[in-house]
Amino acid sequence: MTDTTDSADTPIAAVIFDCDGTLVDSELLNARGVAELFAADHCLDLDAVAIEREFRGGQFEAMIDTLAARYGVTVAGDFTQRYREHMYGLFARALEPMPGVREAIEAIDLPKCVASSGPEKKLAVALETTDLARYFGEFVFSAYTIGVWKPEPDLFLTAAAALGVAPVHCAVVEDSDAGVEAARRAGMRVFGYDPHGAIGDHPDAALMRFADFHHLPDLLNQKR
Repeated sequence: MTDTTDSADTPIAAVIFDCDGTLVDSELLNARGVAELFAADHCLDLDAVAIEREFRGGQFEAMIDTLAARYGVTVAGDFTQRYREHMYGLFARALEPMPGVREAIEAIDLPKCVASSGPEKKLAVALETTDLARYFGEFVFSAYTIGVWKPEPDLFLTAAAALGVAPVHCAVVEDSDAGVEAARRAGMRVFGYDPHGAIGDHPDAALMRFADFHHLPDLLNQKR
């Protein structure tokens, strides 16, 4: 496992994008879907904003287990399947790309990919719905494929290997603490999309925060 901040002084040769909350404005929609199903199944009135804030960037199953234990309910065996179907409908009606992200992608003249904690189908639906899939082709990677989730570095290391770029020369664009930590452990530089100050302190990470995707291409170019 790589665990270094030496990447701060190395040129960037590839960019790895997170999806939820980074490429697409889906985090609150995801939490809304969870709240709606808990309301339907258990008559619980959960706060989607609080769910989004607490579990941002984490593993879905761990979130559901935590909420079920907290409120003393038993989640039905088909909960995840019903949630996914519910989310596809929400995405079709309301999902949007992050402001400026399309222009940023088009302006970044480097190999690019997506590496997300979301399952393969949800990831594909999100990228297709927002017309972002065409920028990445087959270079879209899910934690569900390899069975390891952030903050472990495996997903980012898998993406770097597929791009044929050493981890130290990869930049990760992330919006969550779990993603920043995964990038740190992978020995990659992190560009933290943080318009609302949601990313915490990461003194050991090679982290540069930004709040507007229109600035990302210039930030990356400074490190090439």
